[in-house]
Formats: sequence, C-alpha cells, structure tokens
Amino acid sequence: MLIRYSDGKTLVAALLSLTGPVMRVALKNSDDVAEYRLTDGTWLSEDSHPVTFEFPLGVFEAIGMMPPGPRAWTVQ
Repeated sequence: MLIRYSDGKTLVAALLSLTGPVMRVALKNSDDVAEYRLTDGTWLSEDSHPVTFEFPLGVFEAIGMMPPGPRAWTVQ
C-alpha cells in the first residue's frame, strides 16, 4: 500500500491490521510498526498529519484474487 501525506511525502507499507479506527502497518525499510487513527472522518499519522491510503490492485490481480480493472483503491 502507499501512504500519502498532505505535504506530498509518500511511504510504502504493508497492512498488518485494521481494527476499528486503528490501522497498523509495516513501513518499507523500517523496523518499526506505524499506527494510523481515523478521527472525525480523517486518517491521521502518529504525529497528527492527515494521510490517505492507496492500495494498488495489481498485486491482487497477480495472485488471482480479482480480474483486471481499476488500478487502485484510495481510502481518504
């Protein structure tokens, strides 16, 4: 998945868990787990910056979980 910050920064990560308003991810090239929280309809980073998440669908297509189609889902 891609994590996009409002300042233009983009991080690559793997989703570890999504429980209620809390998402935990493993960030590429990091040993730490990051946590994001849904607050008043906006996902916020640990330092309270708004973020969006993009899930490129090519991965799901490659393993046969879905047919070819739209290239990504974006969660805002």
